[in-house]
Amino acid sequence: MSSFLTSTEFYVIASLAAATVVGLCVKPQSRGEAIEHLLSGELCDSSDSDVTPRVTITCDTDGKLLLTRCGLRDMTTDGAVSLSAKRIGSDITIEERITKSTAGIPVDTALFTLDFIPPGRYHIRYNSEATGLFAAFTMTVRPSATLTRQLSR
Repeated sequence: MSSFLTSTEFYVIASLAAATVVGLCVKPQSRGEAIEHLLSGELCDSSDSDVTPRVTITCDTDGKLLLTRCGLRDMTTDGAVSLSAKRIGSDITIEERITKSTAGIPVDTALFTLDFIPPGRYHIRYNSEATGLFAAFTMTVRPSATLTRQLSR
């Protein structure tokens, strides 16, 4: 028996067992299923003097997230802004879609309610392919939390 403990076979088996244990320990957690929501925005004119493209996310007392997209350019009430929000675990990807129209009253802001995100800490990526702008940030969703991020290229 003592000769087996000093044999090459023993060290090979011990190395494989150790590698298996290390592999199981460092395996990342399952991120969970992807949940996607499509949201249409309510367009309005905030008459804000700051025309910088930005998003503001506010968590109300009920735990709903209110997303305000400011700095929309060349938009009217006959156009549309919608979001595709996908949550996988603690990662949220928001894709903005814009449909412009020349008719209608000028607007510069779109309002959205995200009522499907439970309290917690999230990594959020906001992307607007139509304008070429994006923002990436981390936010803790809890009542009265507010965060504003400028969209950049």
